[in-house]
Amino acid sequence: MDKTDNIRTKHIEANLEHFNPIPDKVSDTSVGFPEEVRDYRYSSTDYRNIWEYLELLFSMLVDSFKGKYPLPKRTAIVLTLTFLYLINPVDIVLDIVPVIGFVDDVAVLAFASRLIKGDLENYRAWKMSH
Repeated sequence: MDKTDNIRTKHIEANLEHFNPIPDKVSDTSVGFPEEVRDYRYSSTDYRNIWEYLELLFSMLVDSFKGKYPLPKRTAIVLTLTFLYLINPVDIVLDIVPVIGFVDDVAVLAFASRLIKGDLENYRAWKMSH
């Protein structure tokens, strides 16, 4: 006997009393979210473009050192703290553990890339306009 035969289904009509029949009336469930939250792609990171973001990062650093583009403070702080964490011998998980030792380093890199992604997109727009 299939296990799915034992599952009792609930008809859609049984839930109709929970929905708001008057569209003009605001209910507790009608929460307005910003466009970024509604877009599922906003929270996901596209790791296929990691090389493109690295090229943008290095280009942004070169342009900032040449004085062409002001480096955002948040990006400078995130890059500095990430670099210091990666070269620091004291980690959350020691690097001598074969695979797990590098998981915290990868997590820090992923977190840092999410923090500076907006600044990289702003730099890309600036670079395309110049």
